[in-house]
Amino acid sequence: RALVEAGKEAELRSLQAQAGVTSARAALDAARTARASAFARLTALAGSPAPFTALAESLLPRPTPENLERTIDALSVPAVVAAQAEREAAARRVRVERTRAIPDVTVSAGVRRFSGDDSSAVVAGVSVPIPVFDQNRGNVNAAQGELLAAEARLNAARLDAEAELRTALFQVEAAQTRVAAAVQTEATAAEAYRLTRIAYEAGKSPLVELTNARRALAEARTQTIEAQ
Repeated sequence: RALVEAGKEAELRSLQAQAGVTSARAALDAARTARASAFARLTALAGSPAPFTALAESLLPRPTPENLERTIDALSVPAVVAAQAEREAAARRVRVERTRAIPDVTVSAGVRRFSGDDSSAVVAGVSVPIPVFDQNRGNVNAAQGELLAAEARLNAARLDAEAELRTALFQVEAAQTRVAAAVQTEATAAEAYRLTRIAYEAGKSPLVELTNARRALAEARTQTIEAQ
């Protein structure tokens, strides 16, 4: 009876192992698909004519610099740069419209002949328009309105960028905490697996304990990778 029970348990664990292999293969296929999608996005963002298929070095174990906040400038965010360019263009339009309010002086010159005494004379004139009623105020006011709107958009973009930067820094700090905890958990699982394997090889521990310890180590390593 004990042998029958042991055989059933071995068959059950074999089925569980096969299910685990099938699940691992499915996860591997999903990871490969995600990897190909990530490289496609990287190629598009970089504007590279040749598609990226690999990285020169792993990005996971790279430590985060202590002065991360100092190395990131909120004013360099594309949205802020675009808003700054719009504000400068609006300011230039204001200057252009103000210069158009200045009257243009027109000078004319020519020669006029008199048929009575067959003589000629040089004729010159100066034309100065006097903008009494307009002075291009409408266009100037419109340009100033565009400038105020552009400045408001620039301030909003700056505030959004600063808020997103602070949020990102908090996320980085939380991620570093998760990584540290995951690494510690993995180290503990690795030591537990090492001791269990020694006990199993010495005949002091059953195979199921070794299998469970190996599974715990694999899960701990997966958590570390996800955290990184």
